[in-house]
Amino acid sequence: MTRPLLMAFIRREPGGETVLTALTDGMRPCLVGVAQLVEVEGKLVSDGSFTPDQVRARLHQLGQLLDVQSLQSGAQAASAFYYARRKPYDLSLGDALCLGLAEALGADVLTAERGWATIPDLPFSVTLIRT
Repeated sequence: MTRPLLMAFIRREPGGETVLTALTDGMRPCLVGVAQLVEVEGKLVSDGSFTPDQVRARLHQLGQLLDVQSLQSGAQAASAFYYARRKPYDLSLGDALCLGLAEALGADVLTAERGWATIPDLPFSVTLIRT
């Protein structure tokens, strides 16, 4: 799960309902990197749209639907690979961390980042929440 995806859910933006459906229809919790949670809270608080408590309360609504993952060694190596090749796809460090985590865990990605769908030869699928 990516930062824009969580932000779409928290801000109740277009695609946010797709996030909730994906989370509630799944058989297991959605994996999300701790880096993405840091980015979400930091961005929403820094732009003044939410207080830290409001962000945490909204994330708390997802409860057991999220499985927060730390950066593991396999994910670190994969993330570095994506970050080193970030330019053509406009990847941030957080993007590279998410892609690396997905690769290391063998998980598919649900995102609002259109550019990710153009990255060739990914070993996982990328599904966009907004068409």
